Amino acid sequence: MTHGGVTMLPKVTDRYLADFDWPLLAVALALAVFGILEISSAEPSQGLWRRQAFGVALGTGLLLAMTLIDYRRILGLAPALYALGVVLQLLVFTPLGKMVNGNRNWLYLGPIGLQPSEFAKLSTILLLAAILSKGRSGPPSLTSLIKPILIWALPTGLVLLGNDTGSALSFFSFLAAMLFVRGISWRWVAMGVGGLVLVLTISIPILKQCKGYKCERIRAVYWPELAEKRFRYQNDQAEIAVGSGGIFGKGLRGSTQGSLGFVPEVENDFIYAVTSEEWGFVGGFLTLTGYLFLVMRMLQTAQRAREREGLYLATGVAALLLYHMTVNIGMVLRLLPVMGIPLPLMSAGASSAVATLLGLGLVISIRLNRFVN
Repeated sequence: MTHGGVTMLPKVTDRYLADFDWPLLAVALALAVFGILEISSAEPSQGLWRRQAFGVALGTGLLLAMTLIDYRRILGLAPALYALGVVLQLLVFTPLGKMVNGNRNWLYLGPIGLQPSEFAKLSTILLLAAILSKGRSGPPSLTSLIKPILIWALPTGLVLLGNDTGSALSFFSFLAAMLFVRGISWRWVAMGVGGLVLVLTISIPILKQCKGYKCERIRAVYWPELAEKRFRYQNDQAEIAVGSGGIFGKGLRGSTQGSLGFVPEVENDFIYAVTSEEWGFVGGFLTLTGYLFLVMRMLQTAQRAREREGLYLATGVAALLLYHMTVNIGMVLRLLPVMGIPLPLMSAGASSAVATLLGLGLVISIRLNRFVN
């Protein structure tokens, strides 16, 4: 069945079942179920794991629905989805928005709460993929990048305006990856890396002296002797949790740092600390391996995509997942400052779970349509 020259998959066929990325779905659901188990084990609030299970179930249903639609039809809706994402992000600055942990990044529509930035990331990736695929082959000119950068800058700026620095930085991850795949000049890459090194070099003495909780969070990781004790607390307790797990961990519900409340935000930012305490180095390693498998599987789909739209879209989703995984686990292992980034599929939060599964559904759709003209 075709529509406007684009083939659709309106029903489950033998080819659909044969081409479906079952390993990707299996690993994603395994991580999600493991996350629900760990949230239940930490038990920061009664019934939280049930809400997470509902989010995972909803996201899985949307993922399966997404795979029945040719992803190019979704790309055709990219401008409208992008506009919706921007509007939702703007609404957080109205009375419907809510401040959480110093960030204005939550929106409440009646009893339903959601984090618009999670969906704004996905809609921005969609629109960037649609725009970048229309350019000529070869390295893009600087003028041809003005439009996609402006499109990227609007939601990024709104998220940053809400003081959610961690989420704002996640927008940089997929923009950089998609531009790299687009064929951006190596000279620009070298200039960007050089500029970053220069900024970091200049920033070191400033960070050691500056005031504010963000500076304290950075010092708590790299110069703990200069940070106030209360800002080192999360890092110290997470470090204890990971170290006390040893090789094989304390077993399910054996966590003390998490279940007794020593690690703050244990169900969100620090769910990996509970995982490492209960399942040790082995459990932490297997969890990390699962995420790396998802990223590599998505990059494989990007490489085999028939059209450039699929290449950019799968690359953007993979880069976003890699960013979240790296930053969250880096926070827990005291390699990176705490910045409120959830671990996809495992951290409590229906918005993150649904958005992540939707992204995976898009990537599976790319795989299913790689042989379609």
